[in-house]
Amino acid sequence: LGWCNLTEGCCDVLASVLRSPHSELSDLELRDNELQDSGVRALSAGLEDPDCKLQRLGLSGCRVTQRGCDSLASALCSNPSHLRELDLRYNHPGDSGVRALSAAKLDTLTLLVEHGGENRIKPGPRKYGCRLTLDPNTAHRELSLSEGNRKVTHTPGREEPYSDHPERFEFLPQVLCREIVCERCYWEADYSVSERGGVNIAVTYKGINRKGRSADCEFGWIKNSWSLVCYNHSYFLRHNYNRTPLPAPPSPYHRAGVCDDGAGAGVCV
Repeated sequence: LGWCNLTEGCCDVLASVLRSPHSELSDLELRDNELQDSGVRALSAGLEDPDCKLQRLGLSGCRVTQRGCDSLASALCSNPSHLRELDLRYNHPGDSGVRALSAAKLDTLTLLVEHGGENRIKPGPRKYGCRLTLDPNTAHRELSLSEGNRKVTHTPGREEPYSDHPERFEFLPQVLCREIVCERCYWEADYSVSERGGVNIAVTYKGINRKGRSADCEFGWIKNSWSLVCYNHSYFLRHNYNRTPLPAPPSPYHRAGVCDDGAGAGVCV
């Protein structure tokens, strides 16, 4: 049930399933739903029931804070024998929340709390917000970087005096960011397009070819690269030799948001 737009109101129903003596549910994945502490409190009422058979509970990215952790800790103390894994990554348990869970858990429980922080309680994908900078060592020579390598401008016919570098795109006007994303990440890009121009906003693996004009060099054509393309006021997604048309956004808006769920290891944007 991850990424299913569930809210705290759904948790009472889920708790009733956990309490049912006829339920055989052993794995419940709820990642990236807006459950918050009140939803976790409702779920905990099911977890503490003796009839609960749940062995794994996934709550990563559910906006859980110390209060939710206290509810889970209380449930673990009441019914400590069943749960084997509790995933609370990308939340904000705080030190006290982690201590409460650590004090309550048995040696048989795996507790996951990595990638926490106060920003994880923001609604929607912004909880995964990250700051990216462009890498001048990858920039094609007809791309000008400015504003601390946070802005790129295409300058056809005018080359920048970049030094030779093995990671530079030689023929296609493309650039990568310095940061390699190995966890969940959300970022936004403001863009502007000339009357007959285009823009390509992409995610790709670091190993993309830099030295030719073939499809394995261009963002969004191969299986390890995905791109949003705006060209001549038309929009489409591109991946693995397929193009999917998209409706154009309202005219005043020129901002794209990209959320990477961290499933791939080491992607560049």
